[in-house]
Formats: sequence, C-alpha cells, structure tokens
Amino acid sequence: MRQEDRERNGDMKTEVWRRHIFRYTVIVSALIVGMLSANAKNHEDLFVRCSIDQSSFYSHECVCATMWLYTPYSDIAFVNEVESPHLKTGEFSYISRVQNFHKSHREKVDGKLYYAFPLASFVFAMNDAGKYTMQSGKFEIGINFPVVYEDPFFGKVRTAETRSCIVDMKPVDFKVKSLPAAKDTVAFSGAVGKFSVSTVVPRGDIIVNEEASIIVIVKGRGLLGSDILPEYRDAFGEGNKLKSISEQLNTYFDGESIVSELELECEFVPTDIRNCRIGAVRFGYFNPETKRFEVAESEPVDIDVKSSAVKVEPVYI
Repeated sequence: MRQEDRERNGDMKTEVWRRHIFRYTVIVSALIVGMLSANAKNHEDLFVRCSIDQSSFYSHECVCATMWLYTPYSDIAFVNEVESPHLKTGEFSYISRVQNFHKSHREKVDGKLYYAFPLASFVFAMNDAGKYTMQSGKFEIGINFPVVYEDPFFGKVRTAETRSCIVDMKPVDFKVKSLPAAKDTVAFSGAVGKFSVSTVVPRGDIIVNEEASIIVIVKGRGLLGSDILPEYRDAFGEGNKLKSISEQLNTYFDGESIVSELELECEFVPTDIRNCRIGAVRFGYFNPETKRFEVAESEPVDIDVKSSAVKVEPVYI
C-alpha cells in the first residue's frame, strides 16, 4: 500500500473515532442532565416547615419561629429566600429577623430519616386574639448531586452537578389568646413577659437646689414598645422635684427570646439636705408563665445631698 493510501486510511479512522467520541459524550451528557433535572424537579421529598415555640400564646407576647429545610440530601449548595412567609389573614404587630442559633441535625418524619437544616429565625407578636395561619414562604434550594459516568479515556469519573428547585413552606396554624381583665389594683403598662425594675444613682456629689439625675432601668424578657413606661412620677416629691426624663430602649435576641432594656434618665432638683428620697418605681405587666398580672418594684433610694458650701473653693491670701 502506498504511503498516501495509508495516510488517507489513518485520517478516515481518526475521523470515525472522533465522531464516536462526540456521539458518546452527547449521549452521556444528555443522560446526566436528564437525571439531574428529574431529581431537581422531583422535590416532593424536600419540604420547609416553620416551627413556632408555642402554638398558642397571648396577644402582645413575643414568640420565636424558625424555618427548617428537611431533605434526604446532605450536600446543600445554597439557599435563597424567594418569598417571606406572611399571614393568610391579619397582620403582625411586630416581626423581626434574629440570629439563627439552631444547629442542623437528623430527624425522623413519618418514619423517614431527613437532614434538618435551619434556614432563618424571626420573632413576632400579635395584637388581636384569634386563629391564624402562616403561609407562602418560598425558598430556592441548590443541591449537589453526585454523578459517576464512564469516560472513554479515564474510565469511571466522579463529579457533582448543582441543580436548584423551589420549595414551599408548609402552612402552620397558631392561636392568639386574649389577655384577662386587669385588676383595678394593678396599673397595667401593656407589657407582656417577665420584668424587673432598679434605680441607679450615678457617681458624683449631688448638691442641694442643683440639677441631678438618676437612672431607672426596666429589663426583662418581652417586648417593650416606645409608649410603655413605668410609674415613675410618684417616686419623686420627697425632698426633691422631678424636672424631666429621657428614654433609651435597647432590644435584642439572646438565643431564647427577646430581651428589652429601657433606661429612663430622670433629672430632678434636691430641695432638702436632710431628707431626699427617690421612692419605689413600679411597673405592671402580664406574666404569660404564671398567667397573672404582676408588679415589679424598685427599692427606694435615699440620696446623700450636700450643701452648696462644698463647692466653694478656699481662697489663699
């Protein structure tokens, strides 16, 4: 056979081999994509469930909720929130996203073992009593699927492909109970939770007939609105006169519940050196654990008032 014929035959064999490889690659790729697409679309075995700390709670009581992803797949590539959950009817009086302190774990649901991943946590409260349904949370879930295919050169090759699907949150029902009627003996502030009250006197001399200040602190588990204040006016008047107050409210999540801390800086003028007292500051609230109205009360504070003479600096001649 001539050299030209041998080269021509070699080129033909190479071209045939290339066509086979191309056809094989296309078929394998189509099978992989088809398999992954089927897995991504068939997400009946994935679901999102909202877990609320309490299925029944009082109006104005702050509760925590966490959205969980349940999946048989352990390799989650990404999670994107497409739509936030909302109420079927009614409105939240307060809702805020908080840091997620939960950890992923394995859990059995209806006899099947799932991986449970916490997606997001939030706290909320309701004004009106009644039955409610939280619904319509949507998440885009990216899943890494393991793939093994036969490579014509390298044999079996392991890889992973990410496919996404939209998973709806399952609706969850909860009930909000009305607060009982407050007794006439309790000045109810409107707060629901568990609180304490304390009075702090800043360091430094307090001079008679000159402005001074104390700080009243209301702190506890529960939500304090901007219009919720303790009964502080009756604490002043014994050897002093209240001039003004300023408020500072700090609210944070400690991993279990909402914690509120209200500071009232009260400016007053001491009028009596011998007898100047800040009386008890009271704060009435409803405790959902005891199901009763309670009153937190600070200890009275006797103020050490100094004469204005202590401010006179000596003059040396």
